[in-house]
Amino acid sequence: MTDETTYDDAPATPIAILWDGILSVPLVGVIDSKRGQDIMDDMLRAIKQTGAKVVLLDIMGVPAVDSAVASHIIKMTKATRLMGCTCVVSGISPAIAQTMVHLGIELGDVVTVSKLRDGFKVALDHLGLSVVKI
Repeated sequence: MTDETTYDDAPATPIAILWDGILSVPLVGVIDSKRGQDIMDDMLRAIKQTGAKVVLLDIMGVPAVDSAVASHIIKMTKATRLMGCTCVVSGISPAIAQTMVHLGIELGDVVTVSKLRDGFKVALDHLGLSVVKI
């Protein structure tokens, strides 16, 4: 770790520390099998090194979700759970939601939200934290 806000031991995947115990993994572009595996490797390494309890996996920059991409996302969420970490998937657009429903893709008990900001609120709640205006 080079500073308090970023985790850069994994140059292929930008992983940011948003708060103590909360990581953000923004996904942009096409996710194929190799890239999906690389992202998961980087994310799990970051969880171990930072002790994160929540990962926000933001898919807003993914242009399309098919069954293969959904499978990668499900695997990532299961792997984070095995590390004692909760994964919140954010950035689900109406088009992606419709595609997933049409394909019959079930995310099971994965927490999903449409906006990263909502995911951050879920993460804070999970950690028993809140932000108050003073």
